[in-house]
Amino acid sequence: MKTLLIFLTLTCFAFGQSTQITVLHTGDTHSHLDAFGPKDCSGKGTIGGIAKAATIIGTVKATEPNVLTLHAGDFFVGDFFFNKYFGVAELQILKQLGYDALTVGNHEFDLGPEVLLGALYEGFSGGSFPLVSANLDLTGFPQLGAYIAPYTIKTIDGVDVGIFGMTIPNPLNSPDPVIVQENIPEIAYATVTAMRANGADVVIFLSHLGWGIDSSLAAGIPGIDFIVGGHDHILFQQPKSVTNPLGTQTLVTQGGPNYEHVGKLTFTYSGGVVTFDNYALIPVNASVPPVPEIQDVIDYLKQGIVATYGSVYTNPVGYAFRDIGRVPTNMHFKDSPIGNLVTDSYRSRTCTELAITANGMISDNLYRGKITGADVFRTVPYGFDTTTGLDFNLVKMKIRGDMLIGGLEIGLSMIGIDNDFFLQVSGMKFRYDPENPIGSRVIIPSVRINGKHLNPERMYSLTVNEGIFGILTSSGIIVEDVVFTGVPEYMALKQYISMLHFLNYKSMGRIAEASGDNFAIDEEENSTEAVASFNLSDNYPNPFNPSTKISYEIPELANVSLRVYDMSGREVAELVNQMQQPGSYDVIFNASSLSSGVYFYKLEAGGFVQTKKMILIK
Repeated sequence: MKTLLIFLTLTCFAFGQSTQITVLHTGDTHSHLDAFGPKDCSGKGTIGGIAKAATIIGTVKATEPNVLTLHAGDFFVGDFFFNKYFGVAELQILKQLGYDALTVGNHEFDLGPEVLLGALYEGFSGGSFPLVSANLDLTGFPQLGAYIAPYTIKTIDGVDVGIFGMTIPNPLNSPDPVIVQENIPEIAYATVTAMRANGADVVIFLSHLGWGIDSSLAAGIPGIDFIVGGHDHILFQQPKSVTNPLGTQTLVTQGGPNYEHVGKLTFTYSGGVVTFDNYALIPVNASVPPVPEIQDVIDYLKQGIVATYGSVYTNPVGYAFRDIGRVPTNMHFKDSPIGNLVTDSYRSRTCTELAITANGMISDNLYRGKITGADVFRTVPYGFDTTTGLDFNLVKMKIRGDMLIGGLEIGLSMIGIDNDFFLQVSGMKFRYDPENPIGSRVIIPSVRINGKHLNPERMYSLTVNEGIFGILTSSGIIVEDVVFTGVPEYMALKQYISMLHFLNYKSMGRIAEASGDNFAIDEEENSTEAVASFNLSDNYPNPFNPSTKISYEIPELANVSLRVYDMSGREVAELVNQMQQPGSYDVIFNASSLSSGVYFYKLEAGGFVQTKKMILIK
């Protein structure tokens, strides 16, 4: 009888125990250890910061019993903190915060597996936590096997939670001799099967593959309960529910990049059943106080950065009138504001006809307000030059028109799979059809080079960074007269912003998606959204020194003249004198060669005439 009671008690425990588990997650943090973004009155950033994320993590751990803390990969590259400390500082802080697992992101291999190994050796001295990636073949570099495994199983209040990771194959990175295997579905299935066989009650896929692949795996692989994703910097307010082969739901989520949010997912395990409870995205913003001890470490690390790179946190470079982001500002266009700015800066520095970069080469936005060197570097941090300690250098070359199209096709080959390859351009416009077969997506008649039709036989001058140069040449694109300029992207962009001083970049229609023969594109690189009437806005700022922005709108095709005059009526600058399409336009007037005083700017267009006053104070 006593034996029967013990059996019944154990049986009731096994089938009746209910355990609630909380999963906190971050990812794509890219060495953004300090707060960034729009600055407060003291010049401090108001978004993110690992010391503030630590406050949220610590609070949840102090108030809830069963907490897992996960990182979805890409802690390497993205800020001066990486170029100075190579990820060691971030690993040490993550270890201090009690992270349970980190998947290996593609950018962890940007400088080769040797640098990753060094960071792990230094960062994990005195203790570590698991790194997971099931599709890494470490045979050629077995030293990483001491830190990286396909999966880990962690027991939480009697529940065995299996966590496995995967890394997206990406030729923009340098994993060799590590092999990032591409048979992802087969590896995922085998890994889940092995974890279940080894006792995992719950399976969490800590993915660095991106939403497109995550959703496909959720639909095709049985046995995954949750996918905590990364790679494409997406922010899900709530998890996406995908029906898996068992007919149940696999929930997929991403929490965005750069410690801007901490994701919080709660589920209950009871009697072999996993039940989703709730999800919240916790903003890491100005209202969250930092953990003082961690912020002290960050401030100390910044002193080392300033000693190496100068006053990158305090000296202003320029001013942005709006957020200049990685996402297009017009639903009809695919060129991004920051992509337009970056590629324009290439051409400004090298005086070539064209410039090209890729989405995956641009890491961050520029935010409205004062711009510093650190802000600039976060946008183009990839690559590492051992001489300057900065990013990729610019490369000039000549490329024939047909080869240029081939390069564009490479950028369009991964649409819907990996947006990192999608190109951003300056000096050209084109449309593409994503429904066409790979290799024939560019709509050739739509291609314009500085307003003229593409000549496939003509040689064009082109600027790219070293990373794009490597992709082009390794893909069989023939280029000539190659010049390695030795100019870092960061310096080119910083100098261009300093020259403009005021930024108001947006999507301009340089790239657009089209179908069939619908390929007409506008010739003006300004907004062509419908406007109702002629209008000349007040310049901003006013008073100004040395630059100010003048905005105007025209509702119809018109010959536009915008000129500046001094108090005597003498013309001192001609800003615009050309035929323009209907739309909104911004012009930056740089008065660095003029003396202080009152000036007038006059707009003439289609019979409309208006004059306004501005004040230059030096």
